[in-house]
Amino acid sequence: MKRSKIGVAIMAFFITLFAVGCSNSSNSSDKYTTYMSQGKDAASSQKYEAAEEKFEDAHDVKATSESKAYADQAGAMKDAQEEIREYEFKDALGELDKAANKTNGYSVMTKQAAKLYKTINKVQDHITHDINPLYKQAKLSYRDGNYQATVESCDQILDLSYINGKYYKKVKKNVKHLRKDANAKLNGEDVNDDIDTDNLDANDDDEATTSHKSTSSKSNSSNSSNTNTSSNQSNSNTANTQNNSAASKQSSHATTSNSNADNSSNTNSSSNSNSGMMIDGQTVTGRVIAQTRNQLSSLGVDTSSWSDQKVVNFMRSAANNGHTTIDSYTKQDVENFQ
Repeated sequence: MKRSKIGVAIMAFFITLFAVGCSNSSNSSDKYTTYMSQGKDAASSQKYEAAEEKFEDAHDVKATSESKAYADQAGAMKDAQEEIREYEFKDALGELDKAANKTNGYSVMTKQAAKLYKTINKVQDHITHDINPLYKQAKLSYRDGNYQATVESCDQILDLSYINGKYYKKVKKNVKHLRKDANAKLNGEDVNDDIDTDNLDANDDDEATTSHKSTSSKSNSSNSSNTNTSSNQSNSNTANTQNNSAASKQSSHATTSNSNADNSSNTNSSSNSNSGMMIDGQTVTGRVIAQTRNQLSSLGVDTSSWSDQKVVNFMRSAANNGHTTIDSYTKQDVENFQ
């Protein structure tokens, strides 16, 4: 009788132990499923930091290749978001590429990463090929004292159709700051000269926040203004002479009839510059040139090394092929021109 009771007790113990094990396993499975579901919901709402935490919680409960891949992917998306907020687009593209190509990644995040990569890549392309060439030209003109040319280059950037987009806020701020200083100098005003002419990337930190030069006192402002005005006029005349000479040299390469332009007089240089920037008697404005660069960029043509004169020469060539509007330009026009 005693042996029978002992046997029953032992059996009951093992049954209880088995039941507890099954219960713990079931609880772990439920927790894993819950955390993974919460992570997916957060990722779908683009709350990648929360998503990363939930996927990591799931991985702590049950380490699987899926939970690890999802956590890594959410982490890459979180980092990309932060870099975009800081306008670090090149770094963001690297994180987005990792997220979009993550093995065993969550399909929703994969699609989000691919879509955002396409957007940021286009932004970076605009900055590199459209904005920075104009910004560089504006900075160099400012350095040479040609403030009118600086203002015009800045206006071309501010006229770009996409410049008011959220990813271009830093660029727009920098360009407006440069334009404001150039316009003030053009008008002979006494301003803080905090423009860094060595920094030619429009997406870098705003010079206004990194340079704090003191202003001159009110008692000397009048004399300083007169001195600056005289200096600006002198610099502007020098820069105009240099620009006319450069335009003459560009014309000598563009047309065989001007093969001796490097040695031509100032009068001939000015004449060549004015006529070279006209099509059918109409002067081609800076805005039209910028729009033409944008159209060619959309066709996959890099015009960053093209001078404004070369853009006008292309427009003239395209017009000879019957394409007289910007949106009618084709790759064939580029091939014919080159």
